[in-house]
Amino acid sequence: MTSGLWVLIAASAVLVFWVVGAYNRLVRLKNAIGAAFGQLDEQLRRRHELVDRLMAVVASPLAHETGALEALLAAATQARESAERARATPLLAGPLGALAGAEQMLAGSLQRVLALVEHHAELQHDGAVREVADALTETRHRIGFARLAYNDQVQAFNDASAQFPTVVLARVFGFFPLEPLVALP
Repeated sequence: MTSGLWVLIAASAVLVFWVVGAYNRLVRLKNAIGAAFGQLDEQLRRRHELVDRLMAVVASPLAHETGALEALLAAATQARESAERARATPLLAGPLGALAGAEQMLAGSLQRVLALVEHHAELQHDGAVREVADALTETRHRIGFARLAYNDQVQAFNDASAQFPTVVLARVFGFFPLEPLVALP
């Protein structure tokens, strides 16, 4: 074998190892996005459960506020459905955008009901209502942190898949940039 052939074999081996390493890095980063979405999804599920608990606690005292309660129920249903679609495909922009919109509607309806609670003295002093309201506030903060973690993972993936020469490999294997979550209240 000639030295030229050895150089070609060595260069090919280096290229193969680089391709395998770059591909595995992109897969690892994409899996990290899925894991970050799992953490976010857990907090969204917690908020949905807390909304159900709030509805159960305030349904009787706020029975005369049917518009606000029905709006909250409708928003909660839409948020759950959007979360199910996003859970099935956590890397697609469409379902994630719909989830963000549904969660914003839920947050608006929830704020309206919580404002009504604040105007009723008997509900302000009710321990169960206070407990759920405090848990909702804590969950809102957790959702914010989980969204930031998700967006950090998306940014890391997008950065890695946009660097040359990895960008060529990324496009060949179908690794395209992903969209961060705009906001989840």
